[in-house]
Amino acid sequence: MIEAIDKKFLIKYNNYKEYEKKRGFMDSRERVFKTFDFEKTDQIALQYHPSPRGYFEHGEKLRKLFIKYKDDFDDVTHEEIPVIPSYAYDKNGDYYDEIEDEFGILWQYRIFKIMGHPLKRPLDDLDHINTYQFPKPKYGDDTFIKAVREQKKTRFVLKGGVTLFERMTAVRRFEDVLMDMYSDTIEINRIADLFTEFYLKEIDNLIKADVDAVFFGDDFGTQKDLLISPEIFRNFLKPRYKIMIDKVHQAGKKVHFHSCGANLKLLDDMADLKIDSYWPQLTAYDTRELAKILRDYKIATSLHFRGQIMNFGTPDDVRRWVSTVSEHFDVKNGGSWFYIEIDDRFKFENIEALFEIINELR
Repeated sequence: MIEAIDKKFLIKYNNYKEYEKKRGFMDSRERVFKTFDFEKTDQIALQYHPSPRGYFEHGEKLRKLFIKYKDDFDDVTHEEIPVIPSYAYDKNGDYYDEIEDEFGILWQYRIFKIMGHPLKRPLDDLDHINTYQFPKPKYGDDTFIKAVREQKKTRFVLKGGVTLFERMTAVRRFEDVLMDMYSDTIEINRIADLFTEFYLKEIDNLIKADVDAVFFGDDFGTQKDLLISPEIFRNFLKPRYKIMIDKVHQAGKKVHFHSCGANLKLLDDMADLKIDSYWPQLTAYDTRELAKILRDYKIATSLHFRGQIMNFGTPDDVRRWVSTVSEHFDVKNGGSWFYIEIDDRFKFENIEALFEIINELR
């Protein structure tokens, strides 16, 4: 703190920010950009997700941890703690809700603030393609643009939500989409093209708002292998991702791609698409192997610690796991950052251990 600084520095520098710069400290934006460039930083970058389920389960205890350890991306300390609506219960007193989203998908929710299951999908009947109504693209209003400008004063701005594959399997039955893609039908190509056009408009708005990076997210894998073949990814999805990713890069912005599952067979394609960073499901990989591949490709990595260790392990298990993964990814020398999102039923003592070990490693 400023009280602990030698008086000669206070005399020489007009404010603490100048002092920090002289001593080699970085602000959040510089720290994250250097991480993307695989350069060593003053401390390892840190990102939080608003984690509504985590806030619901742990409330103010979790907020205090977010406040105690400042991150470099979104400030989530002011997020409201979710409350289950009084109407959202079934006849047995268990949580139950149905919500239709802006894409016309009726979702059934059985766990509060955890993704639900589609009950009604607008494109199960392919005759509806030509009359299907897309929502208005987001991110174009003045309120969003003003918020981005404000955040950029102190933090790195990663926004968006391009989810081509997952959105297709929400507006149409999952297994039908897989069969349609395999058969390369005219209709599924039309659906994919319409969603690509929609997301290109959202990307335009994000570029207009001057974000630093655009978020893409689609889950392609199970715990052991892909949901679709590499060939279908390359022939059907990859060309459409390329159109969108190229648009982001042409505007001088970065691309951050999230995908759960064992997607090892797609990493060459991710590199070919020139994504700038990747958020993998660490438990689906040999992390030493994954780290080497991504470092060789100069794809920065978001390290998200989730899974059975957080739910059923001990604080010592968490510390060992984080330390091991951090060693594999050589976090002290750039190219990766810590990402904390508190998922369903994490034990709070493990959450505390996660924050503490990450703070120590930073």
